[in-house]
Amino acid sequence: MSYQDYKHIIPIQIRFCDIDKLDHVNNSVYHNYVELGRVSYWKDVLKDKVNWAERGFILGRTEIDHIIPVHLNDEIYCCTKAIKFGTKSIRFKNSIVKKVNGEFIECAAIIGILVAMDYVHNISIPVPELWRELMEAYER
Repeated sequence: MSYQDYKHIIPIQIRFCDIDKLDHVNNSVYHNYVELGRVSYWKDVLKDKVNWAERGFILGRTEIDHIIPVHLNDEIYCCTKAIKFGTKSIRFKNSIVKKVNGEFIECAAIIGILVAMDYVHNISIPVPELWRELMEAYER
């Protein structure tokens, strides 16, 4: 999947504290970048249709393929896409890409499985139909 396959792309600011002793973004920081992408995605796609104090998602699984390093002065973006809908979960694909000479190069490929939750009762729930419809319509 290339960055052109994504509708939702946000710029990411690399902070000095993101850089490790090897002079690149530390592997653990990619989780923060992806979380920023997902939250922005939900804000844009689900808008005000979710009471986040009562219901939302938790991260059930994540896997990251680190392809090339990201450095402090790189111009990077997080791409987010809902790719598979289950009964209680949604599989998301993210890419961290950097712009080099006008071209986008993938630095990391991330898969996350987000489980729909009732935060009040602390139980997983089926993905609400409205949320599913909004995300499926956005991804068409």
